[in-house]
Amino acid sequence: MKKILICYFSGTGNTKKVVFKAKECFEELGAEVTVHNIDEEFSLNLEDYDMLGISYPIHAFNAPSNVIKFVKGLTKLEKGEKKPLFIIKNSGEPLAINNISSLKIRSILKRKGFVLNNEYHYCMPYNMIFRHTDAMAYRMWNSVIGVLPIDCREIIEGKKVKLRYIPFGRFMAYIMRIEHWGGRFNGKKYKVNENCINCQLCVKRCPTHNITVEDGKFKFGKNCLMCMRCSFHCPKNAIKIGWFENWKVNGAYNFNSPEETEEDKHKRYCKKSYKKYFSRIEEKIKRYSDNLEKADEK
Repeated sequence: MKKILICYFSGTGNTKKVVFKAKECFEELGAEVTVHNIDEEFSLNLEDYDMLGISYPIHAFNAPSNVIKFVKGLTKLEKGEKKPLFIIKNSGEPLAINNISSLKIRSILKRKGFVLNNEYHYCMPYNMIFRHTDAMAYRMWNSVIGVLPIDCREIIEGKKVKLRYIPFGRFMAYIMRIEHWGGRFNGKKYKVNENCINCQLCVKRCPTHNITVEDGKFKFGKNCLMCMRCSFHCPKNAIKIGWFENWKVNGAYNFNSPEETEEDKHKRYCKKSYKKYFSRIEEKIKRYSDNLEKADEK
């Protein structure tokens, strides 16, 4: 029985949703799976596991800064020991530039004895920029449900699957990490408006404890990750997100099949990329299904 550790960060819930579905898939394959939320203190021994998984939402074509900090803090394996690593990440669009997001953490973990064997990128609906329709959110999640059991089997069976990195990807990822600094600067510009009911869910849920209340006034510090957990889940849509207010998305998605057709105001956005992404997943599922049928015939 393989023992798998998956460490994840989830801003507004998409990554968590994918990770726990992966856990379910691994367990159906006979693996023992431990899931660790990096918001919490890490006290596990890496030597107790056969492989490590890292999962995160892509921020500006990079892993979030707290994910990079987390992997830097992991203990190095015993000298000469190597263990397989897999990465599961998600973003709102299937652009190839997202593939570079793992370069930094891959490099850090390689020095600690972990070798990247598998890497997967799934589309899940935006928590900023614009709101995907319920139909698109359903299609994204349904695709993950369909392909994730196959991908988990590849990981378990040792079939190496890696993403293609674009030319000069490492340099581009380095440049785009300016978002880590910019997010902290913009985060100080967050404000609450008159809709606030002082439920303080944002204070309780902030992964960096960046939000405080003093004398009844909300204060936003300099440790913002731009994960959007505060503004996305605010029950009264009361949080303004600085320079990116026009990109704000508020409220959880309904991942069930929608009963009514909703106008898609962004249907041309990355249209070709989405088409290729969904087609690639559908083809992979079909190939797997066809192979199973052939095996049954034998």
